[in-house]
Amino acid sequence: MSRILSTAAAAFTLAALLAPRAAGAASPPAEVAPPEGTARPAEAATERVPAAAPADDTAAAQPDGDDAERRRLEQELAASLGATTPPPQATPPPAFAPGRLLPDISLVGSFVASYFSDEPTLRFPAHEPTHRGPELQELELALQSNIDPHFRGDVFLAISLDGIEVEEAYFTTLGLPWNLQVRGGAFYAPFGRFNQQHFLEVSPFADMPLPNRRFFGGEQLRGVGAEASVLVPLPFFLELRASLQTAGNEVSFGVPAEEIRDLGDMLAVGRALSSFDLGERLTLNLGVSAATGPNASRASLAGDDRTAVFGGDLYLKLRDESSQAFTALQSEYLYRRATVPGGTLEQGGAYAWIVRRFSAQWEAAVRYDALGLPAGSAQGAPAIENEELAAFLAPARQQRVGAALTHFFSEFSRLRLQANYDFGLAPPGESAEAVAEIFLQFQFVLGAHGAHPF
Repeated sequence: MSRILSTAAAAFTLAALLAPRAAGAASPPAEVAPPEGTARPAEAATERVPAAAPADDTAAAQPDGDDAERRRLEQELAASLGATTPPPQATPPPAFAPGRLLPDISLVGSFVASYFSDEPTLRFPAHEPTHRGPELQELELALQSNIDPHFRGDVFLAISLDGIEVEEAYFTTLGLPWNLQVRGGAFYAPFGRFNQQHFLEVSPFADMPLPNRRFFGGEQLRGVGAEASVLVPLPFFLELRASLQTAGNEVSFGVPAEEIRDLGDMLAVGRALSSFDLGERLTLNLGVSAATGPNASRASLAGDDRTAVFGGDLYLKLRDESSQAFTALQSEYLYRRATVPGGTLEQGGAYAWIVRRFSAQWEAAVRYDALGLPAGSAQGAPAIENEELAAFLAPARQQRVGAALTHFFSEFSRLRLQANYDFGLAPPGESAEAVAEIFLQFQFVLGAHGAHPF
């Protein structure tokens, strides 16, 4: 009987404590609008100022007397009724952070209007301007996300008026020991600096450097295969990368995947990249690359004709203090030696550009590139059966200068005006017709665009 009375007393006291809180929580009466033409009092138009905070954190953390008494009575009531409250259990963390259901999705659109004073010099109709008038250079659709704690996935689709193609689609390992990383799928070969980039998004120009155009074509050097890289534990940054890929480049290398007979028909690429901080605002990157694989100089794969390309690249960047402005120098040299039926062909080329980013809105760049360093030589009596390829393997000389001015409306859109003067493409010792080129390019980004600095 006494237990029932004590329980009833605790419940009655608890109800008495909660009653004033319920009354205070009731909605205040609706405000009566003043008669028309009567000014509203000034204090009514002012926002209510919240009450002053407690003088210190300890006072703020202390519950008031009513709250403490209420909790004590709740505990007594629960004990009288025989209820037991289990201690709070911490929610165990998941075994791993799962990948997001939706990957980062972006679309980069590149459009250009072009003018050529004469027939454009030799190039493959890929993503570069090729004729007078407007062109859709590319719509690039990117899907990127971590798959699970072990892998990341990246897919880039190139959309043009001719259809859709897979530009890159690969997985990358995460968290391997000993600073190792493995990549597999379809990707740009780790050769040089320019070849690994989606150049329409990151290059300060609307077209490609001459050596890359002539040695690798408009689709750049890429293939399906695997790549391994390692960060060497040294006092400075040094990364080593090696890949084995299909060699369907159709310029310097050309064995389609469906015609591979053994590993000798694949493209092998190696690269070493080092980076040095020359000060708080100055960074220097130096790289060397090599690639070797079969070429398509014959109409069939009956021979063992191969191509080797070697390259060196330099990137120097000086950042301004306390601003987004910077000045950057990028340069590469490429040398190619191709064994073809009857002999060998050699050729070299280089480019260099300087970019000045004045602010978040404006950027200017100048470029010089050349083929014929050396001028190109033929040993023996080369006879290339593939006529389309012969134009790209044959020795030739070419020089070009260019300048571009870019306005960034935001990080999602930009407009570029570019002018080139091409001195012409011709075999060594022969004259060439010069061509003036003017491009007006517009680009935009939809969605996430963390894949490339825009």
